[in-house]
Amino acid sequence: MNRFLTLIIMLSSTCAFAQSNSEDVVYLKSGSVLRGKMLEQKAEGVKIELLGGSIFVFQQSEIDSIKKENSLKNKLKAIRTNYFRRERGFRNMTEFGIIYGVDLKKETPDNYYYYYNNTSEDDFGLSLHTVNGYQVWPYLYVGAGVGIDRLISYKQTFSPFYLRVASEFLKKKVTPYVFCDVGYSVMWKKKNDEYYSYQNKGGLYVSCGGGVRIYTQSRASVVLSVAYKRNNSETKWWYTQYNDGTTYDIKRTYQRLVVNVGVTF
Repeated sequence: MNRFLTLIIMLSSTCAFAQSNSEDVVYLKSGSVLRGKMLEQKAEGVKIELLGGSIFVFQQSEIDSIKKENSLKNKLKAIRTNYFRRERGFRNMTEFGIIYGVDLKKETPDNYYYYYNNTSEDDFGLSLHTVNGYQVWPYLYVGAGVGIDRLISYKQTFSPFYLRVASEFLKKKVTPYVFCDVGYSVMWKKKNDEYYSYQNKGGLYVSCGGGVRIYTQSRASVVLSVAYKRNNSETKWWYTQYNDGTTYDIKRTYQRLVVNVGVTF
């Protein structure tokens, strides 16, 4: 008996849930579609109450068809099909990324001369960039960006300044997305101490990658991407207390993979 009562309750709940997620839909011959609760349905016409409380009356000659549909499915369909897309105009993108590089020791066998980490552990880092530009047409974006790249194992920080060219391929809610950045990366200076003095210089900055852009119903869209990032630097250093005019010159190329999550407005 208890199992039977439980089954009845479950079926009743399911029916109640299905009814609560259903709505009356009136399709007019003019092409308009009204969704709400049917108050009256007679041979000469219908009366329907919309979600906001407005009540409309239509003659049978104005009506193409009347259906009862699942409101939850309609909402999910609207989420998939209704979204905001800016095809021209100003756009800002802010990106946060996780940087990854492998085998530092093989990449820079001379780093025992310098204050960087000299282990063979993989390098991780963090990246924060912002780009302001203009959507020239639906498939071309041009902008200027600035950011901060922090390499944790190397204990070094770069600030790239660059131009960006980007493109997306489909006029859909989810579209493939590619970009390329070229500019100059400023290397942050390390403070000199009583033993060593440093003179740091940045260099060429390049980053290219791709991913997907996901549009939403708001003005914000989400970008997920993977990119190749390259920073160049040059450092001169010498012993502070025993300076005999000898300087050591080190040039480095930092090649990294970065996974980005961005928001565009």
